[in-house]
Amino acid sequence: MKGKSWLRCFRLICLLIAVLCASTNGLFAETPTAGTQLPLFTLPAPDSEQSRAYLGLKTMEPFALSAIKAKFVLIEFLSATCTHCMISAPVVNRLYKVIQDDPSLARDVRMIGVALGNDKSQANAFKKAYKVAFPIFPDEKLDIAAAVDIPETPTMLLVSSSGKTLACHKGAFRDLDGFLKELREIYKTQ
Repeated sequence: MKGKSWLRCFRLICLLIAVLCASTNGLFAETPTAGTQLPLFTLPAPDSEQSRAYLGLKTMEPFALSAIKAKFVLIEFLSATCTHCMISAPVVNRLYKVIQDDPSLARDVRMIGVALGNDKSQANAFKKAYKVAFPIFPDEKLDIAAAVDIPETPTMLLVSSSGKTLACHKGAFRDLDGFLKELREIYKTQ
């Protein structure tokens, strides 16, 4: 009898887990995919005049993504304590350099980082340790992560100036050539 009771209990637990999983389906938005519009969110003020000028911002105040003067914004969602972000940093830095070395991409694409769960000092420490040349903005309270629904780091989003998601790459960033090919194809068609 003990074996049958245990089996019934196990089946009941499995059924409850299945019901709970099914009932939460659709409650949480998915990571943005190509074609979806990002929700509005505010980024902190740039940390330097150089960052302000690079982004084409008029002031040193918090700003919306739409204030960045570029056709496209490449956003890397990272964390200063994320091993995959650390591994990806050299590849992402090369991506930034390739963009800066291409006159048309340099004119129309801006890169930013959003450091999820990190304060300003952690974001700056990551930027310094990995020699990141583009601005990184802290998201200590995860307000931006929640608004955009970024479940993992690193996640890279390419968005238009209006906030439409054009491409999404989740996980460690290693295929620079593949991503550049995708970026250039999107660039040609937009």
